[in-house]
Amino acid sequence: MGLPMYSPMKGHKRYRSGAWRLAVFAGIDTDTGRQRYLYETVHAPNNRAGAKAADARLAQLIVAVEEGRAPAARAPRKADVLTMRELAERWQRANRPRQDRRTGQWIGWSPKTAKTHLDNFRVYILPTLGDHDVAGITGLELDDLYSTLENDLGLSPAVVARCHSQIRAVFSWALRKKLVAANPALSADPPRLRPAKLHIPSMDDVRAVQAVAPAAFAAYVQLAATVGARRGTLLALRWGDLDLEVGSATFTRAIAEADDGVVEKGTKADRPYVSSLGPSTVSALQAHRQRAIEQALRIGVPFGPESFVFSDDGGLTHWNLSWPSHAWKRYSAKAGAKPTRLHDLRHTAASQMLMAGVAISIVAERLGCTEANVLRTYRHFIPGSDREAAILMDQMLSGAD
Repeated sequence: MGLPMYSPMKGHKRYRSGAWRLAVFAGIDTDTGRQRYLYETVHAPNNRAGAKAADARLAQLIVAVEEGRAPAARAPRKADVLTMRELAERWQRANRPRQDRRTGQWIGWSPKTAKTHLDNFRVYILPTLGDHDVAGITGLELDDLYSTLENDLGLSPAVVARCHSQIRAVFSWALRKKLVAANPALSADPPRLRPAKLHIPSMDDVRAVQAVAPAAFAAYVQLAATVGARRGTLLALRWGDLDLEVGSATFTRAIAEADDGVVEKGTKADRPYVSSLGPSTVSALQAHRQRAIEQALRIGVPFGPESFVFSDDGGLTHWNLSWPSHAWKRYSAKAGAKPTRLHDLRHTAASQMLMAGVAISIVAERLGCTEANVLRTYRHFIPGSDREAAILMDQMLSGAD
């Protein structure tokens, strides 16, 4: 159905596909005799406050048209045209992170993934392709977008490649839903990336950082370097998850960044796992626990199994999600260690275990990932991983049994 007829300088709003769609009549095109409209989208909820925000913007557009300050209006598009912006909204809504009301389990993307996709669309993709008919987008148009992002905006090839992967994924979903006939990303040429080289802190680097860091962060580094857990998983850790008598840590949750703040969700693999703790790690955590109890007493807050392990207020709340990364960078520089990321402590744990001959299955369990991921990322740290194959090939060539 086409847009209704409007008297001059009138506007219209309606809620569709998760946003308010505004249309303002901007006169008659003198060349074609067709009505022209100014369109805009207001991302606000479908409630009284959202409608009020849409009405306010609609009034501004009407005044802008009356005063001749509005951008060039265009003829109404066909009702069956699906824009890239609408497709992106549908895809994100279908995969949005949410909790099952019965089980409490997270469904869909992780909050961090959802935020990354939203940011990439908003900042990099939709400003260029947002109003394009998805049926008409070609591989060449995507190539132009990637060139603009890399050359004009100065984005790294890795960020451009991630935008391409996101576009390819949204069109694959649209193809499955029969919203498009083809995936233009398959004929595009994004930047080709070489596998990134791992930068791994040595155990000497780790000890040097611990020596100059505050006691609480030194305990965090001890756990990160020996267990290999991710930052968000460690920050979600509560004292009830640690059994310091047995020497074990149970990881069931993670703190993740979402569009509206941070949330607590399941682990990245979406399953709980248990890692054993060595004697020195247990001692470091026992000392850290005593400090946490003393802090809780000073502040006057209860301390118990639900208290966060890494906290500045006696366990009521966990550390800010970004703080451990900043602290690692700061104390690494102070210790004179080579520049690495906090996440690289995960690589330290994996590589040291593999080089010491720990079975791949055990390494995978301690890292909370699959054996395939361990092999794909850390195969070159397995001592003699191709030695037997080399000997076998020599024997076969020489005719030996």
